[in-house]
Amino acid sequence: MKVLPATMGLLVLTTALAGSAIAANAAPARGPGWTGLTNPQDVITARQALMEHIEELMEPIDTIQVSDTVDAEKLHAAAEPIAAMLLAVPHLFPPTTNRYDPKVLMPVTLALPWIWKDFGSFYTLAAASARAAEVMATAQGKEPLRVASRQLRASCDACHTLYLRKYNPPKVQDSDYQFDFDSALRKQ
Repeated sequence: MKVLPATMGLLVLTTALAGSAIAANAAPARGPGWTGLTNPQDVITARQALMEHIEELMEPIDTIQVSDTVDAEKLHAAAEPIAAMLLAVPHLFPPTTNRYDPKVLMPVTLALPWIWKDFGSFYTLAAASARAAEVMATAQGKEPLRVASRQLRASCDACHTLYLRKYNPPKVQDSDYQFDFDSALRKQ
């Protein structure tokens, strides 16, 4: 069977493209830049710090739900970086950071494994939250600010409800009532 030059060229091009696609989708190797593989605990710590900072920025935004604000620019200034941070959030969840252990009282991460089982939904929720923060950053007037604040909080809560371990406060035990505080606090 004789192969025509044009067909051969197409075959070579197709093979080269397939090879580059496979290489692009290959599993990452250990090394510089692959922190999800080389330093997963550092990635977990970074995302926890980012989420804590987002929550601090949310404080004035949440406040508008219970009282009027006189400083809309303060709310805009808080919402703008939240939007950027929320775009980065999904990228701080490589599969190697799926380290939640339900048997541990204080696990290394509170991120539930469902993030990685349906990463597309997680990614979509983070993007929706980022868009809600962008709306908040430009909302004008008390009522639009209040509505945007509520939508931003709801988008954050939707993600947390699905993907963050629920907080269960400690339960009082009978032995707690019988604890001898005087002995424990007595100076030696």
